[in-house]
Amino acid sequence: MRSFFTLCLLLSLSCPFAASAQQDSLKEDRPKNKWYAPDYLVMQHAGLIGILAAGVGYDFGRHDRTNAEIMYGFTPNYGFKNTTHTFTTRVYYQSHPKPLYRDFKISWIKAGAGISMTIGEQFETFFPKKYPEGYYIWPTATRILPFVGSSVGRTFKGHARPLYGEFYAEIGTSDVMIVDKYRNKGISVPDILNLALGLRLKL
Repeated sequence: MRSFFTLCLLLSLSCPFAASAQQDSLKEDRPKNKWYAPDYLVMQHAGLIGILAAGVGYDFGRHDRTNAEIMYGFTPNYGFKNTTHTFTTRVYYQSHPKPLYRDFKISWIKAGAGISMTIGEQFETFFPKKYPEGYYIWPTATRILPFVGSSVGRTFKGHARPLYGEFYAEIGTSDVMIVDKYRNKGISVPDILNLALGLRLKL
């Protein structure tokens, strides 16, 4: 019986601290914008979505750690006619930022995938007839793009609503490259990987 009362006492004493910790964790979440307004702006170099891409993003889920982005990218090639235009939707999870150095924080894990549609002379929206059946698992204009990475950021104060800027790096590949690696043993893993660099600005 004494053990039971001791347990009850410990639980009653720990409740205020648990509530305080929960309130502190909630305070870390940024106030949400209206449902239709983007939560951040994003710009990226490379990553199979154009030499330069930009777009908007929305965060949701527990502590806003899940993100969805809509981006447009382009790759110039000797004139506007041969320029490719890529439209991409990406969804990924990003770990909670941890203190790194002074005001900077780091998110060690960033993992997700995107699906892109590229418009250009060398891309087929439908299955091209010139290739044998089964050569492509879907039209050449469409790509699935898995990636992993990390990011470093900090809060910029002095505004009515503080801004959070973030620099990130990703290593990714595409469905076609993975299939090529599977079919051709002479292709090494580094041959199918690419590096992307980007910036995010949370509004």
